[in-house]
Amino acid sequence: MQEVLVSKETEVVQSVSTTRGLTTESRRLQQDLEKVQQLEGKITEELSTLKEQVSTMDSELHTYGDLETLRQTAEDKRKRLLEERVSLTQHQDSFGQLLEEMNQKHEALKIKLQENETHAQLTNLERKWQHLEQNNFVMKEFIASKTQESDYASVAKIVSQQVEEYNKSLIESLQTNGLK
Repeated sequence: MQEVLVSKETEVVQSVSTTRGLTTESRRLQQDLEKVQQLEGKITEELSTLKEQVSTMDSELHTYGDLETLRQTAEDKRKRLLEERVSLTQHQDSFGQLLEEMNQKHEALKIKLQENETHAQLTNLERKWQHLEQNNFVMKEFIASKTQESDYASVAKIVSQQVEEYNKSLIESLQTNGLK
């Protein structure tokens, strides 16, 4: 009986150990399954991307397969760009000439203006006016500073307060001395 009990206890311990082992193995296999599912999702996405790339490459292959059309398109574009270049060069030349003419006119007008007596008088008057404005500003500053220096209103107010206080103390003094 004792032996049966010992063997049964041994079986129970082995069962518990087996259960623990199987639980651990089940968790590990569950984690492996999740990893496999994630990999499967990534592979599916990558496969989809690759299919799109293959489709794009097929359409590009069809486009680039027709070399004659590509050559013709490139030649047409080159001709169009050359024509545009010639046109722009002509515009550049004409604008350069126009700019030169305008610069010459500008210089001529500048010289004419400098030779004009009225302009010379106006320039001199402007300089004189600026000089007078500067003098005016300096004088205003000087007057403001002197006005501030000679402002006796604040001093008069202080003196009035002091005289008033002195009069009050004299009156108090006379009243106290007069009562004695």
